[in-house]
Amino acid sequence: MLHRTPDFKDLKRFVPIERVLAHRGLLEHMQRRGDRLLGCCPIHHGDSPTAFVVSQSKNLWWCFTGCQAGGDVVELVRRLDQCSYPEVARHLATLADVLPPAAVHNPPAPRRFQPFTRSLPLDPSSAWLQHKRIHPDTARAFEAGAYHGGGFLGGCVAVRLHDPDGAPLGYAGRRLDLHQIRAHGKWKLPPAFPRNQILFGFHRIRHSLSRGLVLVECPWGVMRLAQLGIPAVALLGTHASDIQERMLALAPILVLLMDGDPAGRRAALHLRQRLDAHCDVHLASLPDGCDPDDLSDDTLAATLRPFPLASAQIHRLP
Repeated sequence: MLHRTPDFKDLKRFVPIERVLAHRGLLEHMQRRGDRLLGCCPIHHGDSPTAFVVSQSKNLWWCFTGCQAGGDVVELVRRLDQCSYPEVARHLATLADVLPPAAVHNPPAPRRFQPFTRSLPLDPSSAWLQHKRIHPDTARAFEAGAYHGGGFLGGCVAVRLHDPDGAPLGYAGRRLDLHQIRAHGKWKLPPAFPRNQILFGFHRIRHSLSRGLVLVECPWGVMRLAQLGIPAVALLGTHASDIQERMLALAPILVLLMDGDPAGRRAALHLRQRLDAHCDVHLASLPDGCDPDDLSDDTLAATLRPFPLASAQIHRLP
């Protein structure tokens, strides 16, 4: 006997947006105000703490800043994962506690992440990377550069992603078109990518953690610090999962160099509270509106010099 799979009417009824946010580790960073949940937009990775609003009674969301859009739980997952509607349905079916019996007899398997191991031709001398003061040799070492082809990474500056052991997983794309950034956020990640299970650059420094570690939000900060001989990893955002926190706690000294905006500062305080019992955690402060890769080498070194990181280069710079 054949049974139908869940349709979107079922899924929207039985999967609240709150459950989607909780599943991704985003709920703990949101505020509750009556019927509403408020926080930074997880779609375009904004920094306004009240831009993203969820009505729990209506099971609807809206972003008042970068996205200027909203919708139901289906549209939220579609935008978060940049995936097709069938993929959304498969994902939501795994989060549903109760569905009509006919719908749950044979629920579809959730989509699994498929690593992309092939290397792509990237331009390490792109003007965008030069603006970030990332040398072509550094970009080559990190497998980063402008992608001049089409498809998923078309129009992006791409960077290779790896698991903690160094196995290639695919590429992240940094959008350059302002219209696309406003609509979809700065970053494109592969569908179903296990973002909360990796730290960018961890495989490069895992055997030198005794020197101490700097945490930043984006890959460009990792590359800039690598040019100074300073070990660093990136969260690919501001939210750290339990897995990522356990990886960070392996370092005896951790310096949190998050972006100089409200979201970055909140994330740094939250991480210090979570990790302070496991390692020696320090907060480094950046000027308002500045990311680590916005600073000159001298200023970046001066920002980190007060902290007990074992780096010769950081102490040589004036």
